[in-house]
Order: sequence, then C-alpha cells, then structure tokens
Amino acid sequence: MTAKLAQHPLMLAAMFVVAATGAMGLAAIPASTPTLAYEVTPQLVADDVVADDGIDQVLFKEAVTTTNVDRQLECMAKVVLHEAANQSRSGQLAVAQLIMNRVGQDRFGETVCEVVNQPGQFFRTAAYNPRRDTDRWATAVEVSRQAMAGNGDQVVPGAVFYHSAHQSPNRFFRTRERLTMVGDHVFYR
Repeated sequence: MTAKLAQHPLMLAAMFVVAATGAMGLAAIPASTPTLAYEVTPQLVADDVVADDGIDQVLFKEAVTTTNVDRQLECMAKVVLHEAANQSRSGQLAVAQLIMNRVGQDRFGETVCEVVNQPGQFFRTAAYNPRRDTDRWATAVEVSRQAMAGNGDQVVPGAVFYHSAHQSPNRFFRTRERLTMVGDHVFYR
C-alpha cells in the first residue's frame, strides 16, 4: 500500500515540497475553540469515568466485577442474559424481579435455581454457558444482584408470568391478569 501511495501524484508533490524545503510536516492551527462531535454527559452513570486531556473526552465504563458470582446469582444472570439481553435495563430488571416474585412460592420453588430450572418455565441453566467477558454478561449480573437484594422499585409489581410481545397469548395467558408491557415482554399476575 505504501508503494501505491508514493505513486499518487499529490503524494509525490508533497514529498518534493518536503524534500526541497526541509519541512518535516505542516499543521493547521485552529482559529476557534473546537466543538465536540457529541456530548458525553447524557451517557454518564455513577460508575463511569470521563478522561479529559484537553483535546478529547473519552468515556470509560468501570468494569463490573463478576468474579464473585454464586450459583443462585449465576442462574438468574443466565436467564436475564438469555431472555432479556436485548431489552432496556428496566426490561431486564422486570424479568429478574419476576423470578424473585416466584421464589418461595410452592408451585415454583424455594431458590432462584429451582425457579428458573423448573420444567416448562425457562430453560436448563446448566446447559447454557455464555461468555463471561462481555458487557452484556456484566449487566445481567448487575441487574440480577439488584433484584436479589430487593433494591429499587418493582418494575412490574406482582408479575409472575410473561411472554414475548410478538407471541399471541395462549389460553393460559388469557386467564391471567395482564399487568403491562415492558420492552418486548408482556407481564401477567
């Protein structure tokens, strides 16, 4: 590619000017203060860091530690990732809170893993092994921790069932109380 650039007429002219004048390079000095192509402020959350070196502003996301993931948290994070990774944070939290709404009810199970691995409900989490080094996994773990700790308001209070919005409700869902739709999921009591 370098040989092709050197054969370009403008590049040849620039090389002759540099050789004749001894100049090592030319730089334009801006007459006004440069403006940012985008503003990073609306993208900031509490854990973010903005590095400003006077020329550029760069947004760094702090890595969420996912090393201390117990079995229950892992079961829930796998479901949140698999079922709602393409949803907003509130959509992911709604799915995680739905799981917590089921925990302790006789018909669902006593633990998160019992609830999510119940036949006919979600899926067998032991067979699902997502990559653990992605932002989506870190978000699923963070959302799952929040739901398990009971932090924050319920997105869909009392929801214990849901289905995809593009799927028409079957007879089971038509006998349930529809609560609301969050993202691509319809929630029921």
